[in-house]
Amino acid sequence: MTNQIKSEDIKNSTFFWCFYIGLFRGYDEIYELNIDEALEGIAINNDELHDWENTFLTTKDPDENVRFIGGKLNQEMSFHIEFQESEILYYLNDIYIGNLGGHFEAWFLTFDELIKFGKFDLLFLLLLPMTGIEKKQIEPAKNLIAEYLKSIPLFEEKAEYISECIVNGLIMEGNFSTDAEIGIVNNQNHSVRNIEKYPRYRDDIKKLNLALKLLIK
Repeated sequence: MTNQIKSEDIKNSTFFWCFYIGLFRGYDEIYELNIDEALEGIAINNDELHDWENTFLTTKDPDENVRFIGGKLNQEMSFHIEFQESEILYYLNDIYIGNLGGHFEAWFLTFDELIKFGKFDLLFLLLLPMTGIEKKQIEPAKNLIAEYLKSIPLFEEKAEYISECIVNGLIMEGNFSTDAEIGIVNNQNHSVRNIEKYPRYRDDIKKLNLALKLLIK
């Protein structure tokens, strides 16, 4: 098994999406379930899923424990997602934008930016956990995410429910705004686009804002 993940290997894989979405920060607010528990409503064998996860995370090189999916989207933008043993790391143009793990950082992309990434195969769902949803966007986000989930085998029946759980974990306490010099920033905790909290990312965010602006024309 090569270390690079091909889109065709995961596009219609219920195992992959149960594994991946199960790592999101989403939750069922009414029944107080984490998203991995909410996903138990998907008709999939948990033992088989566990075996698939072990195989998926196994790399060809025993000294290299990182699998990844990535590539160049156009002249302005590339992406790279690393599946490490205890976390998933996200990069745009080789610039770190966040991670899913014990010390997560997320809420980087605006919902409008995520929508534009949707023109590239799988990028809407793959970059979904790095997106910040403002309160005015909650209902549109639920509806659109549900439509994407319906394309995954066995997800169609639970798509609206899983979408709501996902959005619960994406809602921002802060907001996005535009800095005259830097471009789009936010004041959300645990977001590297919060340049007040993470001033070391200031130059990187400026570069990414320029690239994202070209991407979403």
